[in-house]
Amino acid sequence: MNTRAPRTLAVLASLVLAGCEAANPQAPLKYAKKLDSATSGISTDCGLAYQVAAFPGDHRTDLDTLELMALRSVRKLAYVWRHNPNWYYQGETVSQIVGASLSMLDSCGLHRARTELRRATARR
Repeated sequence: MNTRAPRTLAVLASLVLAGCEAANPQAPLKYAKKLDSATSGISTDCGLAYQVAAFPGDHRTDLDTLELMALRSVRKLAYVWRHNPNWYYQGETVSQIVGASLSMLDSCGLHRARTELRRATARR
């Protein structure tokens, strides 16, 4: 009986299993759910801010409401960032998601939410 065959199979199996591991640290499910909620919220709030601003008139009340909604999402995103800014979620790091969110919040006019996210994710 060939004694090298079981060892060879064990080595091959360990290599295959090692290849199945994620190359980058993925956000654990609990945090991935928060990221999903936060990014969806920011995107929705920005979309609504664009719609509100598209019409003439005073939009302060509507934009204030959207700012408050966006702040909830920003706090979720910052919470995950504080745990690990290098986790990956849908192919991007949490830090990259923060950067994209900052840009989105700025471009859609939700500046208080942007300022809060910037403050909450500033390196100390």
